[in-house]
Amino acid sequence: MKLTYLGTAAAEGWPAVFCNCENCKEAARLGGRNIRTRSQALVNDDLLLDLPPDTYLHKLANGLDLTKVRYLFVTHWHMDHFYPQELTIRGSYYSHGMVSPELDVYCAEGTKGLFDKIGWEANRDTLDAIHFHILSAFTPVQAGPYTVTPLPANHMHELDGGGNTPHPYIYLIEEGGKKLLYGHDTGYFYPEVWDFLGKAGHIDLVSMDGTCGRRKVGLRGGHMGLPDNLEVKARLIEMGVCNEKTVFVINHFSHNDGICYDHLVPVAEKDGLIVSYDGMRINT
Repeated sequence: MKLTYLGTAAAEGWPAVFCNCENCKEAARLGGRNIRTRSQALVNDDLLLDLPPDTYLHKLANGLDLTKVRYLFVTHWHMDHFYPQELTIRGSYYSHGMVSPELDVYCAEGTKGLFDKIGWEANRDTLDAIHFHILSAFTPVQAGPYTVTPLPANHMHELDGGGNTPHPYIYLIEEGGKKLLYGHDTGYFYPEVWDFLGKAGHIDLVSMDGTCGRRKVGLRGGHMGLPDNLEVKARLIEMGVCNEKTVFVINHFSHNDGICYDHLVPVAEKDGLIVSYDGMRINT
């Protein structure tokens, strides 16, 4: 299973869109892997994780053929993870020679509701080729060769505009005997998630939220920092679902409390953590 990190920043990007803080200026000065676009990842060539406003840039920067994508799993409907207008120009006269004309979208009901609000922008041919599947926590779904289990994320505690619970998810993805835990956006896992993971079997790659830099967040926050990442890693190893062969990655970074890529790598490496960057590929 191949995982490509297309974007590795939080909502504002890094350097942030409207910011002149020292962290943003330092990232701009250093360039290279210190420049981060908004969070998105690709499993193999056909399973996309989230659909941010930077998707088109990710296509260009990585030489991607996004017509190969058959499955889209959305973690939640925050702007940096779901830009539904992008789907209105998928198919019909906007898109020719598509490898996969059909697209299956897996998400919470509230995320589907956001698409419904802008669906009038899409023509009938486009809408007919997009198939939404509403997820339930801890209930696995089969998406082609992938078995994907949505787990409740400790994030997005506010209600949506309609007074509905948003149900953000992280995902356990299984394919070809390999397992990937994609944990963005979330704070320290809920007890019921720990219970589930304890019975999940060996996990080959764990991708953890690193939004809060060196700051410990704990149970009450919707993101994690490096101290939380280390606690998650230690607990997973103690539970026996991860070991020395498991790859641990931190991802989804913010300029607030953040450390630029060049400065964070030597800190994280001491604790056996890989720091993601835009365009990074990992094979499990």
